[in-house]
Amino acid sequence: MPKRKVWVVVADGAHARLFRAEGAAYTLEPLREETYDPARRKGLDLVADRPGRTFDRSHDQGRHAMEPDTDPRRVEKERFARRLAAILEEGLNAGAYNELVLVAAPRTLGDLREMLSERVRQHVRHEVDKDLTGLPRPELEAHLKPVIWPHLA
Repeated sequence: MPKRKVWVVVADGAHARLFRAEGAAYTLEPLREETYDPARRKGLDLVADRPGRTFDRSHDQGRHAMEPDTDPRRVEKERFARRLAAILEEGLNAGAYNELVLVAAPRTLGDLREMLSERVRQHVRHEVDKDLTGLPRPELEAHLKPVIWPHLA
């Protein structure tokens, strides 16, 4: 049986921390941190210009702003999930892990699931649908210990 090499991703829509779960010490060793600033900005700051204007269809011929079809922040959060998926693909290709634990805010977790390749998805062992990005490492370790090392619980 191959040695367990576990990566843990803790993410929200704009920030992610990547850890390696160290088996002998039962700790999380930080590997990488990613912050995606566009996903943190206000939606109006992300669009290039003011919204377009259109004539009202009523008899007074008033004008009003058109609403964008998609939320610009939502688009940026999906881009961030795609970026994380690429990092996880690279790690798998390099043989850096053989088990993956995803810990993310529910919507981010859904975005990440969509972006992961089938090959990476096969290595996902656990998913935790909570936003734990703000927790310090010792609290994060305590919270995830039953998930990563169930024999200790």
